[in-house]
Amino acid sequence: MNIFQTLYFMSLAGGMAGLLAWASQALLVLLIPAGAPAWPSAMIAAALLGGFIGGFTVAFDEKWAGNRLQARWIVTGAAIGIGAGMLSGVLHLPLRSALPGALALGTVLGWMVSGALIGAGLGARWISVNRARLAHGMVGGMCGGFLGGIVFGTMSQWLPGISQAFAFVLTGAGISFGIAFAPIFLRDGVLRFVNSGDPRAIGKLGRKEWSIQEGDSYVIGSQSADLSKTTYGREVDIYLPDGSVAPRHARIYSKDGRFYVTRHADVMSEAGLRRFILKVQNRSITSSCELHDQTLIILGRTTLMFAAKKAEGLRG
Repeated sequence: MNIFQTLYFMSLAGGMAGLLAWASQALLVLLIPAGAPAWPSAMIAAALLGGFIGGFTVAFDEKWAGNRLQARWIVTGAAIGIGAGMLSGVLHLPLRSALPGALALGTVLGWMVSGALIGAGLGARWISVNRARLAHGMVGGMCGGFLGGIVFGTMSQWLPGISQAFAFVLTGAGISFGIAFAPIFLRDGVLRFVNSGDPRAIGKLGRKEWSIQEGDSYVIGSQSADLSKTTYGREVDIYLPDGSVAPRHARIYSKDGRFYVTRHADVMSEAGLRRFILKVQNRSITSSCELHDQTLIILGRTTLMFAAKKAEGLRG
């Protein structure tokens, strides 16, 4: 799956999450007694939106990475989304009350706050790769919330039920799209799968691509997600199902606008140097090596290629 397919399916996952959140909150709101304050329904709606988006986004990300789905990560993503949604739901009504003469503006701002907080919570999953991912998630979520707020604010007078459904779907799709789009839009290069002597890698990776940008640090290895001990994120960012690749084989990172590959500390021993192959342009390396456009990287029996953004014309 290439990066543009990733955007499509990430948006689809977010839209489905938004639709499920709308349907769930519509049923739960029926249980709230007539004449009750408005804040419970606002909090429930935002919490459900965050929870479904959090769970769906984590599940899709793991599927895209070629890993088996980890229940603890999905639950953590949903819990973070619920928490962010509840917080934003608490802020919804004060925003609308503060702008009595501009109710539509207050509605849009409320949706934007929801999107920003939910997006930031989900962006935190990739903070070990790049701290900017938190901001990426927040900005992407804010844009998604803006779209949802505009739809709800303009259509609610004529089609209240349908407008809310559209708003949930657009907000969900927008948040998920923004989380995936920001690192792709800001990328400085792409790491592409070329070939492998291990049939499992060929079957799982196919035309796989990974966006790389300034500030990123990726761990590459064969450790599958089910062996990770973390509660939210992966210990290995780029998973290569190759029996000749170490659990933590190499690291790709940026420094001063340039990109490098180096051996992971786990394979720096004499035995690791002999057993686990790491080559750049068919030359074995034992220290950091700078990557240039079209550089081939061999890890075990798997070959990846680094393509610089400018050289590949990816900016256009």
